[in-house]
Amino acid sequence: MSEQQEKQNAFRPGGINTIHIDAARKMHASTVRARVPTRAAPSASATAAGAASTARFMMPSPRTASTSSPGKAGHPRHKCNNPNNPACAGCGGVIIPSPQAFMPLEDKPSMTLGSWTVSSQKRPILNAGELETWEKEHLGGLGALPEMIFGNNYVQILDEERGWGLEFNALDALKLVKLEDSGIRVAHSQDWMASKLKAQQEQHGSAADGDVDMSAALEIVKNYDWTYTTNYEGTAIGPRAGEYEWRVDNSVKLPVGLLSRPDPILYFDDMILFEDELADCGISMLNVKIRVMEERLLLLSRFFLRVDNVLIRVQDTRVYVEFADNRVVREVKRYEGAYDAVIAQHRMSHSHDPKAALRDSNWVAEHTPVIERRCEVLTKCEGNK
Repeated sequence: MSEQQEKQNAFRPGGINTIHIDAARKMHASTVRARVPTRAAPSASATAAGAASTARFMMPSPRTASTSSPGKAGHPRHKCNNPNNPACAGCGGVIIPSPQAFMPLEDKPSMTLGSWTVSSQKRPILNAGELETWEKEHLGGLGALPEMIFGNNYVQILDEERGWGLEFNALDALKLVKLEDSGIRVAHSQDWMASKLKAQQEQHGSAADGDVDMSAALEIVKNYDWTYTTNYEGTAIGPRAGEYEWRVDNSVKLPVGLLSRPDPILYFDDMILFEDELADCGISMLNVKIRVMEERLLLLSRFFLRVDNVLIRVQDTRVYVEFADNRVVREVKRYEGAYDAVIAQHRMSHSHDPKAALRDSNWVAEHTPVIERRCEVLTKCEGNK
């Protein structure tokens, strides 16, 4: 068959050429194979070519290898608990997402390092049946649930030696949403009320003395915080969780220097717990991310609220664990500022669309005033010492 005939057959409305179907299958198979880790040693030429660019970020340094080797040199002291999320043959990090496709869609990696076990789970958003259960049994006070709830997602850290751990999930976070009016109104609420008030006055005439205040009658009051603001800082888990408490010590600071080092990351996950676009007037979102190195881990839970032309609000909860001495520190920071004041900082230093920066929670947190900071250290309760 000539090249011209092949092209004609490819675009013929009767169907797709079988040659193209076979090529697509081969491409899909090669993609799947590429995601499955292999322990075959790389060729000498490939190693020489990529060593300079990957050694710093992907391969354990001599210091890391020596401190993390209980047996022979180079053998990591961490292990993967889920065979669907195996360790990478090159760097030893847990492979997320799973290289194996299975139904229902679910990713549940887990890793143990010393006495600590880190695990997480990702699944699709709650279906109609699950949402109905949540509304009836757990969150009946909320007038409406967020648009997207990843109710089966969670991140968990557990010290099996202590019997104490911390979990971040959507249900416990939403339980902390206040069942009262937040007082926050969207930017165009005043215009809406003015137009409705004018229409009613034209229809019924001006309100006489002693009549009901029409503006008060038009005021919409929610019986819950429609921004879904939550001061969630994690849920204590474990058989002996009640034996430990957080002791406030604001003199403690997270070791930024240690966390900034290019140590190999053995475990990394990033997930959304819930999200709502606030009827196209902003965004309310809670997400959690975690990264684990050989000597420490850092978990960040961030609630991000943006009410367009009104308000910016961020709450960051960072949990830091130093494995060598089992030290656990939790830092909570709350940021809040007027929308116009935050966006003005972007206009002063950038020329492109400033609203694009307001979709970046990292930029927003850096440019929004801190209204509260609290640092806590995990300690054993006095009666259990």
